[in-house]
Amino acid sequence: MVTASFYGRGAAYTGFKVQGHAGFAPAGQDIVCAAVSAMTMLTVNLIEDAFGIKSDLRVDDGKGVIALSLEEENPTASKIIGAFKQELVALSVEYPQNILVKE
Repeated sequence: MVTASFYGRGAAYTGFKVQGHAGFAPAGQDIVCAAVSAMTMLTVNLIEDAFGIKSDLRVDDGKGVIALSLEEENPTASKIIGAFKQELVALSVEYPQNILVKE
């Protein structure tokens, strides 16, 4: 199961961690894993590359973990992370056995 955790202060998101494997289908055929991976990388690339917002990114391919923490609160990054969470929640409604979204 993929577990996504989101962090923040009040209504402002300051980071997230996505870990695990969806287990929907074998590697290379898992559409749930592909969707989560694509959304996660889009979120990271928007924050770091498109908007140049400073963050601490940690990736552990062996454990299937990617975590991003903003160096300081940023309203644009918070909105991006919030939209990412919203999409993961929508996906978790369709695949509740494969994705868990936490606050």
